[in-house]
Amino acid sequence: MAFFRSESMTLCQIILHSESAFNCLIELGYLGQVQFRNISNEPGGGGGGGTNNNQYITEIRRCHELQRMINYLEKEIQAFNINLVFYPDVDAEEIPKATDLKDLEAIVEQPFENVMNMEQNTGSLRKQRNLLHEQLEVLKVANQFLSGGQNNEAVMAWTDSVIMQLIHDELRPMTKEHIHLSFFAGTIPMERFHAFEVMLWRITMGNFLLKHFQVEFPQNDVARLSAASVKKFVFMLFFVGRGLKAQVAKVCQGFGIKLFQCPEAAKERQQEIMQISEDLLDLDKILQQSQSEQYRILLIAAADLYIWKIKLKKILMVYHILNRMGRVRHLHLGKYLQAECWIPTKHMESVRRALARGVRRSSQDNSSSMFMPLLNVVHKRSLASKEKPTYFSLNRFTRGFQNLIDAYGIAEYQELNPAPYTIVTFPFLFAVMFGDIGHGLIMFLFGLWMLLYEKSLEEKQRLARTSSEIWNILFAGRYIIALMGAFSIYTGIIYNDCFSKSFNLFGSAWSISYNQSTVMSSHELQLDPARVDNFRGTPYIMGFDPIWKASGENAITTSNSFKMKLAVILGVFQMTFGLILSALNHIYRRDFVDLLLVFIPQFLFLLCIFAYLVFLIFFKWSNYGGHFEQPYNSACAPSILIIFINMLLMKGPEMPPEGCEIWMFEYQDVIQMLLLGIALFCVPILLAGKPIWFMLQQRKIRKIKNEAIRRTRTRDNISSIRKSLIYNVDGSGFVLSSRKSLEIEKQDVSELWIHSGIHCIESVLGAVSHTASYLRLWALSLAHDQLSSVLWNMVLKIALTGRWGYMNSLLLVVVFGFWAILTLAILVVMEGLSAFLHTLRLHWVEFQSKFYSGSGEAFAPFQFKRSTMAG
Repeated sequence: MAFFRSESMTLCQIILHSESAFNCLIELGYLGQVQFRNISNEPGGGGGGGTNNNQYITEIRRCHELQRMINYLEKEIQAFNINLVFYPDVDAEEIPKATDLKDLEAIVEQPFENVMNMEQNTGSLRKQRNLLHEQLEVLKVANQFLSGGQNNEAVMAWTDSVIMQLIHDELRPMTKEHIHLSFFAGTIPMERFHAFEVMLWRITMGNFLLKHFQVEFPQNDVARLSAASVKKFVFMLFFVGRGLKAQVAKVCQGFGIKLFQCPEAAKERQQEIMQISEDLLDLDKILQQSQSEQYRILLIAAADLYIWKIKLKKILMVYHILNRMGRVRHLHLGKYLQAECWIPTKHMESVRRALARGVRRSSQDNSSSMFMPLLNVVHKRSLASKEKPTYFSLNRFTRGFQNLIDAYGIAEYQELNPAPYTIVTFPFLFAVMFGDIGHGLIMFLFGLWMLLYEKSLEEKQRLARTSSEIWNILFAGRYIIALMGAFSIYTGIIYNDCFSKSFNLFGSAWSISYNQSTVMSSHELQLDPARVDNFRGTPYIMGFDPIWKASGENAITTSNSFKMKLAVILGVFQMTFGLILSALNHIYRRDFVDLLLVFIPQFLFLLCIFAYLVFLIFFKWSNYGGHFEQPYNSACAPSILIIFINMLLMKGPEMPPEGCEIWMFEYQDVIQMLLLGIALFCVPILLAGKPIWFMLQQRKIRKIKNEAIRRTRTRDNISSIRKSLIYNVDGSGFVLSSRKSLEIEKQDVSELWIHSGIHCIESVLGAVSHTASYLRLWALSLAHDQLSSVLWNMVLKIALTGRWGYMNSLLLVVVFGFWAILTLAILVVMEGLSAFLHTLRLHWVEFQSKFYSGSGEAFAPFQFKRSTMAG
């Protein structure tokens, strides 16, 4: 029964000795049945009000430093495309010990320092290589440009005897100063080139020559094995004047341009190019050897990195808890630690055995020399039930349904859990909207496949380096999917889906054999009397009569009327069941005030209005039909909607056809007025019943207190009376203790009036809107049925009724594939998701709002989760 209400929780106090505390918490982490109060389980997750004792702050810092080293090594391992070794049994075989932190530091620091030093050295070598590579490209481009290798026009040879002499001869008449021709060669990012060119124009007044070429260079700040590159311009800048040289150099520095020395003589440039090429070859050899050594070190580290990572994670969690536990004062200078915790009552002995195992591990099987942990039950009178966490005993089957409920809100402590009822109602309401034998079979087989290969899929999911969120959701709801498919098959049988499809297939085949030369339209195909006569003798055991398919347009009208009324019936039944569960909650909490003043009026309102509507529907189905004589034949069948509206408006009935009765049954008008009067009487009770009761109770309490004060003379007597007094404030049987009377006295009546008004409006309007909301069962069922018919008639039926001889076989294969893809994509996936969301809304809003608050706190135990490849 723990699945219907949460497990009973016990507040305990754990006292541990500092020498055995680590191993004790390790055992509790593997057990996973202890939630520390006011202490977060995750490092850095906040303490929820707890305080640090700072006794283990050094160990926590060491753990964070080790975590930084391991993350760095893992990043380097991924950069070298080395696969980590995954150990499936790491949780059972590698149980952390208190001494493991020191051992891990010694093991991890050595490869970390080696890789770090080698990375720093190779990083500088890579930068030097990239710089030499840029210089080499600049020299090659400059050499080609100056030697005319890339000039399509006249060649300008760069020599002192030609170029400089020509400039001197040209400029000698204009000035007496010595003219100097300067040039720069370097690289610039492509996005900065335009601004650089504009700045040169302003400085030199346009007296410059700038040649540039696009070249790709390796990036300096990427991983060593990356092939990424950046595009830059290699440029040659020529200008005249010594004074401009310093200005142009500053401009180049401002734009982040790399300038390189370029010899003027061609022979010197060739020698420089050869020297740089040799240096690059040497650097490549050194880098290759360095990367090989790094690869070897990282390959060795990858064999144990996963173990280090998992073990360090558990050690850090333990030290985080130890650092938040309080010290026991006056006992050996803080060697004892204590903390309050929540433990499921049925797991108390398991926790004691886990603590004993931790002590034995600490003392190396010599428990007599160690302080045994103390686990004491704490009794607090001021502790409210809302402060206790909620814990349900779940298994593989029930966990998926509980996840649906927890997504809405966590149940309060000992509150009725909607999950047990959702196991039946959720797949059933889904199937009402999705009911189809074929589509339900596809969904059921998919869920069955996940169930049959459950263990292998779980192991595959555990070994995956990255997890797919969509697949995780589908796999977590595998039992839900299987049940939704099974229920859809059942409702498809109720709708006689197989007979309807057989009817269409039979009609198609019959029409082909009946007249090969006539192509019949779909309307004629449905209304063919011969088909109706041939199919009328087909028996059906249960469900909807498939002969309605032969009625053409009347088929939709008939099924709509049936499914609409069925949706209202199901909605009223589920909401009524929700109110009954609300009554059970009130009785369990002994909240008889809400039971009498809130639940009963709300229940009577729903019962008098909408339960009567359901009664009219059943009465019409049972007493009106084509085979009955007047006044109970189909021609005299009244409209339930018109009767219901006239009842609410207190109007008389519509005039029936000749020979029919005005009322459906005797004393119908009296019963309707009586039910409507009871429903209207419940509204003011919902609005003012609870506030008025609280006002009366507060007045009685104040009166009793005043009488008690007048009978006493001294403060001591008054105090003793207040401590021991029990007030009997209600002659109807309600006995209120002093604590209960204090809660009533502190209750703000104005706030209670507001809440009662809101609840009254929600109850009255919600009864109408929630009932109407269940019509989505009819709407989605109609949509699914019509989409199925469209795909059948507009796609597959074309191939079945074709008259092209042997070509029909080829056409049928192509059309069937197209029809199957549309069926899976639209009718199974999209329609299934739509029906799932609508079913979820019906449970969250229409059903659970009647009895479920969802404002509790989930039981979050200190627990080591099962390790996966993703960590």
